[in-house]
Amino acid sequence: MSSHRSTPCDIPSDVVTRRRFLGRLAIGAAGCSLGLRPLATAAANGAGTRTKGELRLAFFGVGGRGNANVANLAEHRVVAFAEVDDERGQQVLASHPKVPRYRDYRRLLDRHAGEIDGIVISTPDHWHRDMGLAAIAAGKHVFMEKPLAPTIEECRELRHAAEASRVITQFGAQGHAFEALRVLREWIDAGAVGRVSRVVTWTDRMRPQDFVAADEPMPGQPVPPTLDWHGWLGRREFRPYHPAYVPNRWRNWWDFGAGAVTDIGVHMFDVLTFALDIGYPDLVVARSAPRRALTAPEWSEVTWTFPRGDGGSPLQVSWTGGYERGQPVKPTDVPRLPGEVVTATPTGMAFVGAEGTLFIPDMRASSRPRIYPETREREVLASRPARTLPRPKGGHWKDWTDAIFEGRAAGTPIAYGAELTEKVLLGALAQRTEAPIRWVPRQKRFIDNPAAAGLLAPRLRAE
Repeated sequence: MSSHRSTPCDIPSDVVTRRRFLGRLAIGAAGCSLGLRPLATAAANGAGTRTKGELRLAFFGVGGRGNANVANLAEHRVVAFAEVDDERGQQVLASHPKVPRYRDYRRLLDRHAGEIDGIVISTPDHWHRDMGLAAIAAGKHVFMEKPLAPTIEECRELRHAAEASRVITQFGAQGHAFEALRVLREWIDAGAVGRVSRVVTWTDRMRPQDFVAADEPMPGQPVPPTLDWHGWLGRREFRPYHPAYVPNRWRNWWDFGAGAVTDIGVHMFDVLTFALDIGYPDLVVARSAPRRALTAPEWSEVTWTFPRGDGGSPLQVSWTGGYERGQPVKPTDVPRLPGEVVTATPTGMAFVGAEGTLFIPDMRASSRPRIYPETREREVLASRPARTLPRPKGGHWKDWTDAIFEGRAAGTPIAYGAELTEKVLLGALAQRTEAPIRWVPRQKRFIDNPAAAGLLAPRLRAE
């Protein structure tokens, strides 16, 4: 555990309260700057020159989310790329032919550390811990994709390193910058649907074309010449290459990802954290397809029970995802929400209150919530709740880059992302152990679940 001394910028180790969270993380506000290092200081150690408002960035992983992150940070200078999969990274690599490219991110750091202000990490989740720690140790600002890591121990390591540093970090919960997220919370606070007692979430992930069920590693196949397989595996236990891992199906394997409950659940828990006062759950349970040793279940229903800070009835949050016999598994008991709406919505969230249900047709609050029954929505819209929260100035990427220049905390720092990821990982552990999860975060222990305790950290090869 880190001995890092608490500061007003810290998130308590067992809870993110909404008041503290909103006060510190209003995007575009001055934020909390205590102890953070603005670019003027950070850049003094670097080589070369930049134009005003320009960052010098390196990208670890440029396929998939990496491609999107390069595009969203296009106004800044690209110094170098680290990518182990030529085919996956082809679009970005081909469009930046003069940018140095490395298979090994450590070589990139060795050669270009003095030329870099920040590092964007968009690799599969099992690489986040090692790359993140290296970037922070090098004094570089970090943008890291979600989920933070496949295990709680890796999340804790990243959090402690980030909190002990003076670098500015951002976690890839892009929906955190959405206008509609603020509308959702304003409506809940104004009592648009009464007190929310339950949140029902669902998604069609893991989709059948991406799903793999396995109790043993896949039989080896020839490694494509465009892929550095050892570089892709990193420190995870060795297994032969198979296309069931790369490029798109790794998330279904416990060693590399933690299934859809973390992939999509992190976005949903960002919405929950912003909209409601939730800390850590008292209890997490799961009902899933038959357990497989190495892969996430084909379908699952997970329920988190959260205590209320005011001593009221607990808040229940349910997540349903996946496919059974080729059909998406959906919740069947969402109060007031018409069944045809649930059926037609691949991914959704419903906030069930005493007087109505707020509905979001997405994993993020990307559009104004709907209210059911429609009579209640008409009443709310007739006297629309007041606008009380600061609005974003630019998107999630701009928040990070502005924070670097201003020396303030970004909207979703790694410490925040670590806690979000930890909460959804409790759902994955309920799936893996097929037993209730009662987690004591300050002590980092489980009550009456030794199997979960054995899954806190990944299985690694020696470096």
